[in-house]
Amino acid sequence: MKRIPFVFFLICKFFLQTGIPETPALSAQTKTKASQELLQHEVTVMLKLVQVYVVDPKGNPARDLEKSDFVLYDNGKLQDITDFEKHFLYVPELKPEESKPSPARDVSSIMNRKFFFLIDYENNDLEGVAKSRNAALEFIDTKAQPGDEIALLSYSFMRGVTLHEYLTSDHQKVRAAIKKIRAIPGVKGGWDSWAALGHSVMGMEGDLITGSISATERRGASLRFSSSIQELAKALRHIPGQKNVILFSRGYGRSVLKRGTPQGEAFLAMSKELASASCPVFSVNTITGWGKIKVLPEDALDYLSKLTGGKYLHDVNYYSKIAEDIQNATSNYYVLGYSIESTWDGKFHDIKVEVKTKGYKVYAQRGYFNPLPFNRFSPVEKHFHLLAFALGEKAYFEPHLNFPMIALPFSDKKELNTLLISEIPVQRVREAVGDNTEFISLIFDQNKTIVDSKRMVIDWGTNSQEKVYQYSTASLAPGRYDCRVVIRNLDNGKGAVGACFVETPEAAAADLKLYPPLLLISGQETQYVHVFDQGKDDALKSVSLFQVFPFQSKEYIPLIGELQQGTSSLYAVLRCIWAGAKEPEIQISVWLEPKESDRKIPLTFSLLSSVRQEEADVLFLEIEVPELQPGQYLLHLLAEDTETKSSSQMTAEFSVRSSAPQKR
Repeated sequence: MKRIPFVFFLICKFFLQTGIPETPALSAQTKTKASQELLQHEVTVMLKLVQVYVVDPKGNPARDLEKSDFVLYDNGKLQDITDFEKHFLYVPELKPEESKPSPARDVSSIMNRKFFFLIDYENNDLEGVAKSRNAALEFIDTKAQPGDEIALLSYSFMRGVTLHEYLTSDHQKVRAAIKKIRAIPGVKGGWDSWAALGHSVMGMEGDLITGSISATERRGASLRFSSSIQELAKALRHIPGQKNVILFSRGYGRSVLKRGTPQGEAFLAMSKELASASCPVFSVNTITGWGKIKVLPEDALDYLSKLTGGKYLHDVNYYSKIAEDIQNATSNYYVLGYSIESTWDGKFHDIKVEVKTKGYKVYAQRGYFNPLPFNRFSPVEKHFHLLAFALGEKAYFEPHLNFPMIALPFSDKKELNTLLISEIPVQRVREAVGDNTEFISLIFDQNKTIVDSKRMVIDWGTNSQEKVYQYSTASLAPGRYDCRVVIRNLDNGKGAVGACFVETPEAAAADLKLYPPLLLISGQETQYVHVFDQGKDDALKSVSLFQVFPFQSKEYIPLIGELQQGTSSLYAVLRCIWAGAKEPEIQISVWLEPKESDRKIPLTFSLLSSVRQEEADVLFLEIEVPELQPGQYLLHLLAEDTETKSSSQMTAEFSVRSSAPQKR
């Protein structure tokens, strides 16, 4: 199966060329109306927040300013600053012999610190990449605060901008991603290759080292980079607050600063887009191995940092100094708020912030874009919006509805071997999301690579069901995967999300093997929606839920969400395979454990049916359930061959909710 790199610009190959496969809607009556009119957005007043870093005449962070010290202009018009916050990292006064870490900040607002580490593989060498990783780890280990959110990205010619870890406050996840990151740098070591890229290198004697490569290749590489990062910046507009980009690169040469040339205009547009998206760039020059050779500031990196309000850091070797400089620039800032009209026209506004007292220098975003309706987002913006729903720890765009889903491996075969099922609360989705929606399922491996994706369009307007069960099957290699399902309104971007993970096992080595059961409860017949890939072989796309886990849909429904307290019977569809030539005599044991306890609760069950399939026996069990208190439970099933004594155990997890009426 083709593995799709998890990149912002995978839409070039994935969405624009092939798209997420789109299957038919629930019925002909539910197809999206081609003549759908654009949504009408009223002009409303919203609070605009601007993050500002200020240094005093001596270059130190200015920590004693008040709201009255600032002047702010929006498109040249003086604004009334209505909201004002100070965010400073507290540094206690210590005696020389004392050495204590600074206490963590408690930043609860959306203006907490956000960092995007971006490693440029195109303009780097192996040593530069290694030192970039070390510098990033130094900052995380010594400066990052518990409230900080960090993401990891890389850029390369072949893959564009790749997201290795989305914004998360779990810094250990980012550390692991940094250590794992691998790629082939685009620049080999040596003076000639460095100079050939257009960089100026001054030796001790003042000699200029030069070289030559194709001018066309140089322009093409520059245009690709500028275009990719510009599209990334457009997507980052929609995340509130300041997004600090730490760029590790050898730079892009002076040619990108020549106005009137395609590469010069593209680099300028990229820089402005980053500035307007509140993305100050801290450019770290990764040139290495020069010994006593003096390297002048890399002009493009220096320019990029100045225009975006960041800082140019000239040498990747100084890990501690880099971390300290970024810390000073990002942990001491003010937030200024003022009211603006939200006109939903996407127009650009210039921002200018000044301090009344002379000698102070202000670093702030250069402007912003008015919001656009979701149905006018670019493909990249829509894709980033999707990522925020699927992977984000916070709902930066719209608060979204969550619904339950599970994933169950059911076979050792290399073809379809994993089932995903979601329980969709139809009326709640209609209220929170709307009727005209797309349904997107995504499966990510541990490298954040999309290994399976499916899409269909659903109009919920004609659906009167209380619940609908959506399911799909996937072919997954052994390993752990994160599974996401997003239901998103095609007009306004509102959404609902389901999430779970699955561990797919290695091929069976034992004589006897169980697979995770599908749990069921008594329930009326409902609707099941099979999402599959168009264009694939019928045998691969037609495997249904009822072929894998056969049960009577008129009498039972899957237990995907919570079990109602007081339920007396639970049902399980259990797949069992064996490797030996002789059919085993299988004895089943079932017991229950509260998740936070070692207490073992033996359960009584009945075997209602057994179905022989090509590779497995499928057992249908009715399990008697005692009165359970609300909480999480583990259901254990053990199968043992009474003759060979080989055995296999599997565990399923479910929760019990109170029988008291639930508030909506």
